[in-house]
Amino acid sequence: MRSRPFTAALAAVAILAALSARLAAQDEGADPRAGGLVGGNYLRASAGFTSPLNPSGAYRDWDGGPALAVTWENWDNGMRGVGRLGFAIGATYAMLPFDAAQFLPRFQTLAGVPATSANASDAWLLTIETQLRYRLPVPYLMPSILFGFGYINFHPSTIHYATAATADATTAQEQKTGAVLSIGGALDRQLFGRYALFGEATYGYGFTSLGAGFTTPRGTCAASNDGCDVLKNIALGTVRGGLRVRIGR
Repeated sequence: MRSRPFTAALAAVAILAALSARLAAQDEGADPRAGGLVGGNYLRASAGFTSPLNPSGAYRDWDGGPALAVTWENWDNGMRGVGRLGFAIGATYAMLPFDAAQFLPRFQTLAGVPATSANASDAWLLTIETQLRYRLPVPYLMPSILFGFGYINFHPSTIHYATAATADATTAQEQKTGAVLSIGGALDRQLFGRYALFGEATYGYGFTSLGAGFTTPRGTCAASNDGCDVLKNIALGTVRGGLRVRIGR
């Protein structure tokens, strides 16, 4: 009689183990080389660093800074589990600090007077992109390649400067908008259930040459070949990491 409770306990443990294994298999997806990804909708939230790469024109006056990003993505199921290609829509907001060391040697007033000091609050840079993500079939991890296309908006802040004759004057650069293309790579690692960690790096090229240089007042370059007031595009490098969460079923 005493063996019956023991047998029942063993049976309960076996049932729970089988159920746990089944749930784990569902979390890992039908494809063991999907790194825990299953078909459905996901939300990515991340923080990182964005920097202009080999900047020219007015972009040289702004350094790299912190960036925040939010992305929604969808993965469909294929014949053997989740498909290889995902679709995403996301936005990245970066804050670029002013680089006075670059600005001062290059700027002068229309009267030809150089600035002796300068400061400004952070410029902001917004990108909104649609992306295609192609995942590589690797167990335990999910490497993927990213291709993006979207909109970029660069909004520099007002620059306060002083000269030998003026204690406080201001100038500004035009806001620049345009299209952006990007390519990058990501690596995801499943934690448990709906949650995964990820890191990614991207290179973007913004076609923003519709903007110009200094506008209020219209300053000029210290040298005619300096190019600070010439229409320029921008290349960007971004690295970030964060959390991926499956939403819905």
